[in-house]
Amino acid sequence: MDRQNRELSAAEYFIQIQKEYLIAQFRSKIYFSPKNKRYWKKVMEYKAEKINSIASRNKLHSIFNSDEKMEDFYNRLFDKNGKPRFEMTEDDLKNYYTAGNDFSYNGEIYNLDSIREDGKLMLFSKEKSEFEIADREDVCRIL
Repeated sequence: MDRQNRELSAAEYFIQIQKEYLIAQFRSKIYFSPKNKRYWKKVMEYKAEKINSIASRNKLHSIFNSDEKMEDFYNRLFDKNGKPRFEMTEDDLKNYYTAGNDFSYNGEIYNLDSIREDGKLMLFSKEKSEFEIADREDVCRIL
């Protein structure tokens, strides 16, 4: 447990670790390296163990035993399209916006072709056989 978590009450820690679990789950999906995937899965296992232990010991609902809690925490961390509300690290962004990944844009599936110098995304629709230019805010990676 890091220094920041040591300053939290048990109740605050329980809330925080559930958020951290969902963020680790997100990262386990966006990272490509098997080493990174293993790392984030291990983090998830550790956090799940802690969440289940605290929930069991204190008779609490958690993201694992309550669909409502899972939905509540998910909605705190991700918008209605599944895009993260939390600040992603530089590595997160690099892995999230990697050429070849599939994205949802205007309700359709697009493949990220490249990132332009102005930061906009060049997307390609295989179905329509056409390119689109989009802002990062307008797309969501399909996980």
